Amino acid sequence: MKFLPLIWAGIRRKSGRAILILAQVIIAFTLFGVLQGLNTGIKQAVAATHADRLYVSSRLRLGAPLPMSILGQLQTTPGVTLTTYRYMLPGTYQHATQSVPVVATDVDTFLAMYPEIKIDPAQARAMRETQDGALVGGETMRKYGWKVGQRITLQSPLQRKDGSGNWAFDILGAWENTEQPDSALPIIANYRYVNESLPAQRDTIGLATVRIADPERVSQLEQAIDSQFANSPNETLTQSEHELAQSQVASLGDLDAVVHRITAAAFFVLLFATGALMMQSFRERTPELAVLKTLGFSDALVMALILAETAALCIGGAALGLWIAARILVLARSYIGLGSVPVVVMAAGVGCAVLLALAGGAIPAWRGLRLRVVDALASR
Repeated sequence: MKFLPLIWAGIRRKSGRAILILAQVIIAFTLFGVLQGLNTGIKQAVAATHADRLYVSSRLRLGAPLPMSILGQLQTTPGVTLTTYRYMLPGTYQHATQSVPVVATDVDTFLAMYPEIKIDPAQARAMRETQDGALVGGETMRKYGWKVGQRITLQSPLQRKDGSGNWAFDILGAWENTEQPDSALPIIANYRYVNESLPAQRDTIGLATVRIADPERVSQLEQAIDSQFANSPNETLTQSEHELAQSQVASLGDLDAVVHRITAAAFFVLLFATGALMMQSFRERTPELAVLKTLGFSDALVMALILAETAALCIGGAALGLWIAARILVLARSYIGLGSVPVVVMAAGVGCAVLLALAGGAIPAWRGLRLRVVDALASR
């Protein structure tokens, strides 16, 4: 602790240079935190998928309507233990930018299909008695300050029979996702309420979900389900939850390659910039470092002081950059479903900051170790 004033004095000697180094480090680690946080979060979400859930959609495109009647055939398929469905109602609250998706479904089978959804059983039972009731994701409840018992109105491009795009719901409860807390966003509504209000395409669904008894037979059951609807007006595409998540990620491109190349380029430039600025600082302070050695500071201690200055700037800037990245992901939660920088990314960021400090300060620190007092003061 007694050397902290010397470290602080070295940093403040040229405050403009210190601010420049700090700004470079903050920007680089903000970029690192956002990109690696997004990439790692997506990988963790894909890895956490359930192997016993299959999704049945139209082969034409995801979300294209399928007749409700396919549920009976799915339920009788050998190896299928439970079926449910969903109809997606796009909605916004007050402003077009405030997106609130609505999942219209049979609440009982939907909650049985997704045991990770945590909700008060009494609130779930109330949905049977209230046709326009709704169970709202906890994240959405907190975002808009809604309360249980409140009646809300959403605007949707999907119009009702009366020509209005306003859909009203009574909030009967709030649900949380125990596996992915940040994903507790949609409103769960009764399918019969939405279905009876539609002017066209009634008794259709956008997606069916089935639970299978043996996850080892995923491929066989996918083929068995799709073969039932082959050469029909409603051909299906059945995918496991893991496959569906992977296909959605694949549509974004090779995230690993993009993220690694961008962060590698940013750190490569940062390393040279930090090393050059620290080398310049050493050249300007050579006589001062010689005086420290004259006063009894050892060679190793002078080297440690130079490395400590670099570490203070790099680690401090990295911590601030990672904090900014975490705040950015929180703000983008409603768009990407991820609201935090994973701990593994934070740890990797700190490790990179330490390596950056050692690499950036290595040459000036080595020259400080080898500095001879006579040579340094010869021109004074």
